[in-house]
Amino acid sequence: MNQAIRILSVAAFCLCLAAAAGAQETQQPVDETSLTIVDETAAENGASTSVFPYMLRMVLVLGLVVGAIYGLYALLKRSQVVKIQPDAPLKNLASLQLGPGKGVHVLALGEKAWLVGVTDSAVNLVAELNDKELIDELTLAAEKNAALGGTARTDFQGMLARLLKPTAGQKTTAVSKDFFSKQRDRLKKF
Repeated sequence: MNQAIRILSVAAFCLCLAAAAGAQETQQPVDETSLTIVDETAAENGASTSVFPYMLRMVLVLGLVVGAIYGLYALLKRSQVVKIQPDAPLKNLASLQLGPGKGVHVLALGEKAWLVGVTDSAVNLVAELNDKELIDELTLAAEKNAALGGTARTDFQGMLARLLKPTAGQKTTAVSKDFFSKQRDRLKKF
């Protein structure tokens, strides 16, 4: 899917370049003997010098560009959404991104589990997991994560709220004025 998006993006970019190149007028030599001199007073009386057509054209072109950008954004956003199927027999129990385009996943099918290495171009079996307790623990953690809405793929607002909101085990400490005065005194000593 990512390759299809890249191809569409390159095609759209090439189309924009071709349209821009076609919009430019080619400069041809002008025969100065055929030019006529126009009386300025006649041009002022008969010709309109309104800016309205240019402004209308600018607004329409800007609207088309914004619409194209929004459409591309919606297409990219839709392609990145991972649909989780809770009743699927094949489950991703755990994932760890090692770098851009590289990761490790623990996949389970029934009572068996495998550790799989994934890159942009290949999927390799690293190991078969035989520890029943580890598989059960990972399964419970994955179900808990799915029940919470999948914390691995949340929006920025949800991630920030989760970081700022204390969990049940954390204690909230109120910052007092004494804390800041102590810190100020410490810094003055330097």
